[in-house]
Amino acid sequence: MQDGVRFAVTEEDNQASFRLRYQIYVKSMGRLKEKGDHEKQELKDEYDKSARAVIAIQHGEPIGTLRLFWGGDFPFSDSLIEAYSIAPFLGVLNQDQICIVERLMVTEGHRGSNVTLKMYKEVMNFVLKHRAEIVLLDCEPHHLNSYLKLGFRPFTSPYTYPGIGLVIPMALIVGDYEHLKQIGSPFAMLTKPEDLAYCSSVESLSQIVGNKTNVHSLTVSSTAQFLEEIRVLSPGKQWTFNTTPSLFDALEESEIERIIQKSHIIACKKGNHIIEKDNSAKTMFILLSGHVAVEKNGQMIAMVSPGEVIGEIAFFLGVPRTASIIAATDNVKVLSLDERGLSRLLKHEGQLANKVLMNMCRGLCSRILASSEMSDFNSN
Repeated sequence: MQDGVRFAVTEEDNQASFRLRYQIYVKSMGRLKEKGDHEKQELKDEYDKSARAVIAIQHGEPIGTLRLFWGGDFPFSDSLIEAYSIAPFLGVLNQDQICIVERLMVTEGHRGSNVTLKMYKEVMNFVLKHRAEIVLLDCEPHHLNSYLKLGFRPFTSPYTYPGIGLVIPMALIVGDYEHLKQIGSPFAMLTKPEDLAYCSSVESLSQIVGNKTNVHSLTVSSTAQFLEEIRVLSPGKQWTFNTTPSLFDALEESEIERIIQKSHIIACKKGNHIIEKDNSAKTMFILLSGHVAVEKNGQMIAMVSPGEVIGEIAFFLGVPRTASIIAATDNVKVLSLDERGLSRLLKHEGQLANKVLMNMCRGLCSRILASSEMSDFNSN
């Protein structure tokens, strides 16, 4: 296969995309096994009939791919309209002014390289050529920082994507050049204001996106404001939540600031799956308010209280999620911690790492005791 990054135009290109999806999603991440063709080792579905694939090839082998839906090819199905929260935008735009991006994946050896950006450059070229005004996607919490840097913004409530867990709908307003320039988006360097002159709905789209999101990011607010939002969720406005051990116990405010760099506060609805069992993502969360249930095989095995850490087993052991974490109340807010930043902190700041690890151990011990008590209660 010819090296480069391009839209798939041949059957060979499409099959390379399907095979790469299978290798990463099914074999490496354990996702969507029921949809994979295990004989051909391909992952495709009925949506591929109405979608376009971008493929990145190096040394004749696929190293990255994504899927793009454009309303000018086929009308969006009801399921896509619901999954990507398209309805509010249909009052402003025609479907041929809307694109959706999903199933983005890159082989492990090329993560952190410019492969993803090259694929998004192809998407942006397509968007400009076809005069689209908005690009939509669903983002997992551990990818939030990357998409914020590109210029995407959360615009509505997170929801549970089957087999994956919590995802956040995000939107890129193509014509909002000032926003792209302000945040240093690579798209601001790939375009010029005159390239976006066709975009006539920036103001209307900005009103829809607005501040209606249930995601609050440190990336777009001051540290003081972000810390205060965490603090007011805690009883007594202190860094101690209750008698339950917290990751923040015995930490100075400056240490907390280093821990929460590039983090996000996500509000969840009752029933949202914050973590899905067997998912390969390693994001850790701190429960700020409400309660969440830990479930295995449909059975609740523990209840988590504010201040506790969730997702730490997958983070430290590098294994798939061992249980599902489900919002048990309506007032659940979690702090999503940046995986890479936290790993660097634990590796290079020994004193702070010792405090963090001790707090995590205390939290795990507390949860084991609570789980044991619940088991005793159920057996009686």
